[in-house]
Amino acid sequence: MNCVIIDCDPGLDDAVALLAAFGAKDLDVLAITTVAGNVKGDQTAINACIIREVAEPGSRVPVCAGAPRPLLRDPVTAEDFHGSTGLGNINFPDPELGQEQTHAVNKIIRACKDAKESPLTLIVTGPMTNIALALAMDPEIEDGIAEIVLMGGADTEGGNITPYAEFNVYADPHAAAAVFGSKLSIRCLSLDVTHDVRTTAERLAKIRDGKTPQSRVAGDLLEASCKLEFSANGARDAPLHDPSTVIAVTHPDLFKGRRARVEVVTDEGEQFGRTIPTFCDDGNVLWYESADSDAVFEALGHHLESVKWA
Repeated sequence: MNCVIIDCDPGLDDAVALLAAFGAKDLDVLAITTVAGNVKGDQTAINACIIREVAEPGSRVPVCAGAPRPLLRDPVTAEDFHGSTGLGNINFPDPELGQEQTHAVNKIIRACKDAKESPLTLIVTGPMTNIALALAMDPEIEDGIAEIVLMGGADTEGGNITPYAEFNVYADPHAAAAVFGSKLSIRCLSLDVTHDVRTTAERLAKIRDGKTPQSRVAGDLLEASCKLEFSANGARDAPLHDPSTVIAVTHPDLFKGRRARVEVVTDEGEQFGRTIPTFCDDGNVLWYESADSDAVFEALGHHLESVKWA
């Protein structure tokens, strides 16, 4: 069993990632920590509580709110894509169980210190503010982290918020620089790979054919992503950004990449937030460049307890 903490900013695709993680039989979700990103920090925590109850009714997995703003830069959000609530304006009931009072950074530090004998995995699908703060406050937590699997950055694909920068890194490039610059083992799902994993109409239909509420909600979230992608970019098939992190943890063989060291541009200017991978055999980052897209969606369907895939 792989013990994980999911640090996220729900967010349509973060929500699907949470549903997939709760459905994955070989993952034990220890906590959900939230950060300001796709929407403001208070809303991301509410959204995490909502999706936790959809994923596993009655779940007591703690949700802890974290950093309400980036380390240094002015806050930036993405309501124009994810909707005012962050969940595509889909109507969800208010969660019965709210968040814990423990701050997300303290939760991460405590969990990692407790995991020194059996290090855990951090799945990071939003700006890396909480992770950078935890590493700064207590560097010894590195001993309790087996790896970080994150969605962020771009190289050959260019950015999705500026011509150079991907949103999660752009939202807090100083935090991203600290995390990439650590000695931790990192696997990175950048736009270079997630842009190849697209929610086609056929794949969306298969998710919707699932016989569980989780499949149907995931279908609604993915459909909202596709509609917003079309409105924003004229493309009908939204990339499977954040859920790809969960699939990379449960099915790492579906992704291929190269070792790299990754720098982040933190000087203000047109390249602010750009990630620059330098490929080398001793790099601490496995920078994914391709994926078996059909198999990724099949794995997602299985995690959501979808119907049999052809």
